[in-house]
Amino acid sequence: MENKPNKKIGGPDCIVEIDQNLCTKRKDNCGRVLPEKWVFGGICRETKDSFVVTVPNRTGSTLLDKIIENIADGSTIYSDSWKGYQTTGIEIEAFLHAKVNHNYNFIDSDTGIDTQTVGRMWGSAKWRNKGHNLESYLSEFIWRQHQVKENRDCFESMLNTISAHFPPISD
Repeated sequence: MENKPNKKIGGPDCIVEIDQNLCTKRKDNCGRVLPEKWVFGGICRETKDSFVVTVPNRTGSTLLDKIIENIADGSTIYSDSWKGYQTTGIEIEAFLHAKVNHNYNFIDSDTGIDTQTVGRMWGSAKWRNKGHNLESYLSEFIWRQHQVKENRDCFESMLNTISAHFPPISD
């Protein structure tokens, strides 16, 4: 599944927060057994552009591929200190990478680095996903986020899209 804008997000003078998330884990081993689904995403602080993709795992090589596919060169990337990011080689010439260690704090007291924006994005994405198909829900989530960013009415935009793809038949 690929839920992302038509272009890479971020760029020079932009901060892109990234994070991976497990979307179908049961809480306290209660409820029906669902397969684990890892998702990886990011959001640009300046433009609010975002991407969300499902990933088979959260290894460094998988995450690096998604970073290169979805984030523009010259971006500054903020992440937590997940060990997968340390093995990705994010510190290649195309990106600057800064981390916050959540074992100690959520906002680094020395640098002020945090991943609160991407954390809020995950909270919004997961809030309505109880019992829904993850891929279709994440597609809808990214679409809605784009509509809000463009200051569009979601219902009107949906009707316009339907009429563009299925024009009325005239007699």
